[in-house]
Amino acid sequence: MREPPDGDGEPRSGQLDLDLAGDVARLPRSLRPMLARPVGEAFDSPEHLFEPRWGGRRTLAFIDSGRSGREARLRLIDDSGHDLAPRLPELWSLPDLVGDLPAILDGEVVIPDAWGRLDEAALRSRLAGGTATASAPVFLVFDVPWIAGRPIIAQPLARRVEHLARVVRASPELVVIPGLVGDGLDLYAAVVQQGLAGIMARHLRSPYLPGRRSDLWRWISARPGARPLHVVPPDTLEAASPRPVLALIQRLPLDD
Repeated sequence: MREPPDGDGEPRSGQLDLDLAGDVARLPRSLRPMLARPVGEAFDSPEHLFEPRWGGRRTLAFIDSGRSGREARLRLIDDSGHDLAPRLPELWSLPDLVGDLPAILDGEVVIPDAWGRLDEAALRSRLAGGTATASAPVFLVFDVPWIAGRPIIAQPLARRVEHLARVVRASPELVVIPGLVGDGLDLYAAVVQQGLAGIMARHLRSPYLPGRRSDLWRWISARPGARPLHVVPPDTLEAASPRPVLALIQRLPLDD
């Protein structure tokens, strides 16, 4: 299937060419995440990076570097402006896993079930102050709008993804979501098969537009009522893997 026409449409040159550079060597107090525009069907495109989404809580991780002997500070700000960090102590190690601080990471917080999919009930319970579950929370990161105390929102997505791979050290608590250029239809089929929420299609030249909903990012959800054709049962995952999200990623058609 060809990519959608203009209007749900082709990237607008004005959005691709915005001058968003800055030179403030510290983190902003707040930042609104860039938003995707929903589209009805999956598509292939050599100009887009396609990534799976679990449907967790969209979160910006603000990581300030430690100063004067203090430890680095972590804030996990959701789309309502709440700091989730106090309720997710398992993620307090994130500053140790990210280089070039201060930095802001964009991603989603999930609590995976035994299959590696989102356990919505467990996540809701934890964020409401519930007790820890057998499966620990994971921060799935897909963008880095701020690095080394400076904004890189004007840089194209392809460059930001390179920065992300360089500065993040993967762990059970912090996973960089891999992407696939071109083959959105194949990834969508695999995501539906594995019971995930959908896929994101992001233009490789897209800047990061804080607080904006843009055609440069497109969201294709698994159709309402769609059921996985076949979900690999938990006992066939790497036995008792402490990384169910990574085990599921390994079954998706993603390039490293």
